[in-house]
Amino acid sequence: MAVKRQILICGASRGLGLGLVRTFLDAGWQVHAVVRELRPASPLEALRTQHPDDLQVITCDLNRLDAASSIEAALNGQRLDCALFNAGVYGPAHQDPRQAESADIGQLFLANAVAPIRLAQQLAGHVIDGGVIACMSSQMASVELALAADMPLYGASKAALNSLLRSWQAQMPEQPWSLLALHPGWVRTDMGGDSAPLSVEQSAEGLREVITQQLGRRLCAFLDYQGNTLPW
Repeated sequence: MAVKRQILICGASRGLGLGLVRTFLDAGWQVHAVVRELRPASPLEALRTQHPDDLQVITCDLNRLDAASSIEAALNGQRLDCALFNAGVYGPAHQDPRQAESADIGQLFLANAVAPIRLAQQLAGHVIDGGVIACMSSQMASVELALAADMPLYGASKAALNSLLRSWQAQMPEQPWSLLALHPGWVRTDMGGDSAPLSVEQSAEGLREVITQQLGRRLCAFLDYQGNTLPW
């Protein structure tokens, strides 16, 4: 029997994260899904019931310093083909730097930039040589495209994520895995809204294909859900 590919998906309780769990399960991967809490009768709990051998749910707060220790204990030495860090927040509704409170900005940049890179670096030893480490970014992170006029604080937090990813790459004497910043498209989720053109399923399936194509390539790239390269 062929050994199944393994993926860690952080931020998997709803929206795109939940969609990613579904699409990787459908493709025959074993999924380790990380959530803050697993609620009874939730869609993720239903998936765990349907896929008891292929879906492990790990509960922890991704923003805590000890989150990696909790995840490592649950993985129990399991090697990963991919570690995908999807969790993130919108930030203050006003999105106005003139009104920004330090607590709100600290939480925004911690959740969207620092915590994902911290976890990626702490868990990188669990990813196989030639695997993929991916962080969910946004086209609004691109300084060159300048698409974050309506969401400047959110865009800045994702630009910080991309910057930290590139800095991490620059620190490595050689790169054992692909390091990806991923733009999922404009998706119909709580954050994306009902007018977004993409369904969760379309985005998740596209992202799965992009990740699969990057296995073994050992590149650092900013890609959208169709595999197109975006400017940093």
